[in-house]
Amino acid sequence: MTITTPIEELDAAECWRLLATETVGRVAVTDGMAAHIWPVNFRVRGESILFRTDRGGKAVEISAHPRVAFEVDGLEGELYWSVILNGVAELRETDEPGAHEGRAELVTQNPGVKRYFIFVEGTVTGRRFASAVERSSIWGGTVG
Repeated sequence: MTITTPIEELDAAECWRLLATETVGRVAVTDGMAAHIWPVNFRVRGESILFRTDRGGKAVEISAHPRVAFEVDGLEGELYWSVILNGVAELRETDEPGAHEGRAELVTQNPGVKRYFIFVEGTVTGRRFASAVERSSIWGGTVG
């Protein structure tokens, strides 16, 4: 894959394709006073993101402030990419069969029961780019 400009803006289809290659992202919520950001294990369902949580932090904040940003970064070959989904999160106590089925495959790294399912739908934007800095110059020597 060759990029003709330093930063390539990605279309929605490519954003969703890239999101489906990863399993860890970050969800961000703001309550007007502070931003709250949590890493979560997720899956893509059509044009939505699905992750699980328990009562407490994320469930409380998302219920009160459903407008969220969901961000995932990745590396494909030698190119970095970043995708952001700006949208609305919906907390559900059950996963619905069909397009939103995901209980068995949505394993979380954090131990404990995850009672709630969060679905995020909205608009995706993304970028792909080559590193602007040689790793060796960041660390003061060669990598290896």
